[in-house]
Amino acid sequence: MSVPGRVFAAVFSVGLLVAMFVPILRDPPRDGFPLSNYPMFSEGKKKARAEIGHVVGFSREGRHRPLSPDILGTEEVMQAHQTVRVAIRKGATAALCRDTADRVAESSDHGDLERLEVRTDVYDAIEYFAGDKSPRSTRVHASCSVPEAP
Repeated sequence: MSVPGRVFAAVFSVGLLVAMFVPILRDPPRDGFPLSNYPMFSEGKKKARAEIGHVVGFSREGRHRPLSPDILGTEEVMQAHQTVRVAIRKGATAALCRDTADRVAESSDHGDLERLEVRTDVYDAIEYFAGDKSPRSTRVHASCSVPEAP
């Protein structure tokens, strides 16, 4: 390669590197191509509070557990979560509770459950992963009995 060709290649390479790293020098930093500072993770103070809307089943012995997504009519965790959130937002939690109770009654895996609650539990996320799994607060949106198995 000739000297002018090498100079061009070197200048072009340096120019590309400068263009790629210029976004780092912006104040305030902006998200964009080719580099991202992932503002959804890097900006602002993160909340340690997590609100979880779900359906919880209560057994005759007084134990309780969140129901799995399949009993809410889907195999997807996020779809189940969204189903509960939409029902809460639209005020349709009583219907969701009744429909879920009917599925529980038909399920052989949930024969011990006698009552359901559609509820929002608030957790301290940091404490949750440190071992304290108890909710900080609970809001019950609907409660219903599980009908006798057919």
